[in-house]
Amino acid sequence: MIDKKPALIARCASAADVRAAVKLERAERMTISVRGGGHGVAGNAVCDGGTILDLSLMKQISVDPIAREATGAAGLLWGEFDRATQAHGLATTGGQVFHTGIAGLTLGGGHRFGLHNLRHSLGN
Repeated sequence: MIDKKPALIARCASAADVRAAVKLERAERMTISVRGGGHGVAGNAVCDGGTILDLSLMKQISVDPIAREATGAAGLLWGEFDRATQAHGLATTGGQVFHTGIAGLTLGGGHRFGLHNLRHSLGN
């Protein structure tokens, strides 16, 4: 369905990995695309001849049940986010497909749901 062929896929596990990959791509003047948790059916996470920054290994999440806030890394999937927040009696609106990445959803994918709203909508 998506006819694009990247030259390189950088599988980043940390912010330091992302910085190193971006530095390399700037030096080489390559196009960069970003893949969060996945489920990008439109193909926006794939570029021709450039580098895909694959953030799917970045799964960190922290939940503060007292402040009712959660912070998740770019590779976290919606189901993983739900499990971590529900363990503290918290929930939020968002994606309906558990294997969709939270990064794309919070940046406007799916339901035009903004990051600001996600951070402030955690509730019971």
